Amino acid sequence: MSGQLVLSYPFRFDMRNGKFATTNTATDTYKAQQITAFLRTEKGERALFPDFGIDDPVFNTFDSAAFLDSFLGFYGKTDIEIQEVEITEDSGSTQDVAVRFK
Repeated sequence: MSGQLVLSYPFRFDMRNGKFATTNTATDTYKAQQITAFLRTEKGERALFPDFGIDDPVFNTFDSAAFLDSFLGFYGKTDIEIQEVEITEDSGSTQDVAVRFK
């Protein structure tokens, strides 16, 4: 497997080996972590990468088209291919977002 080791998201300590947790950039775990980080970051939150993330969905509904545009705009051509974004509402006020990728 090619790729390189990078710090995992969320950042954590690996108690098994006493080091910071890492993941290989060639794995689905890495891809899932990148998508999760993007979804959990509000645009403008990271000073060095102000376009990283999504507009805060707390007071609005989640916009899957805006997510896809932002994600592709930030990552450009990447190994992460988003196949589907599924939004399910729970009790009218909570939304669950599931992203299928390849």
